Amino acid sequence: MKITLLKIIILVVIILILVAVFMHRSQPTPTSNPVNEKSAPLLLPPISSALERVTKKPFGIKISPNNSPISPERFTGYHTGVDFEILSGEENIDVPISAICTGPLLIKRWANGYGGMVVQKCQLEGQDITVVYGHLKITSVIIKINDIITAGEQIGILGKGYSTETDGERKHLHLGIHKGAIPNTSGYISDPANLVNWIDITQYLK
Repeated sequence: MKITLLKIIILVVIILILVAVFMHRSQPTPTSNPVNEKSAPLLLPPISSALERVTKKPFGIKISPNNSPISPERFTGYHTGVDFEILSGEENIDVPISAICTGPLLIKRWANGYGGMVVQKCQLEGQDITVVYGHLKITSVIIKINDIITAGEQIGILGKGYSTETDGERKHLHLGIHKGAIPNTSGYISDPANLVNWIDITQYLK
């Protein structure tokens, strides 16, 4: 009788152990909650306090010598990029400009309307884009053509205002993002319907 009772107790213990093991394995594996996670930004700001600097020429604004926030104004059309202005006290100091994404350097030269200009190729949400950084001091850009620029890496500094470094323009950054792998460095276009071929970086900045 004692042996039979012992066997029953052992059997019950085994059953309880098996049930416990089964219950543990059937529990769902904890997974991360994407709502609570901070995803990496798709594009980084090209300059410190970026959104505070967009005070004169945002994306898509119609510009002409008669209605421009800049005087005198030499350009006409719809703005394909975003102008980031300098802050008070930055007139005579180096203002660093950083890459908004990771990708190779395609163009580095002086260009009419920009002065020093750099063009980078990147991908945004799986699509090719090219990025224009205008009004840079071109001698400050030591990165070579086809070198990979990492997002957040310094490209150069802004050119001196009203000099050949900015092609006579004020000291500021013009940043334009064009869809596709072929660069388009136009700062203004005549048909607003074609603005769909460009991207407003401020939509990606916080």
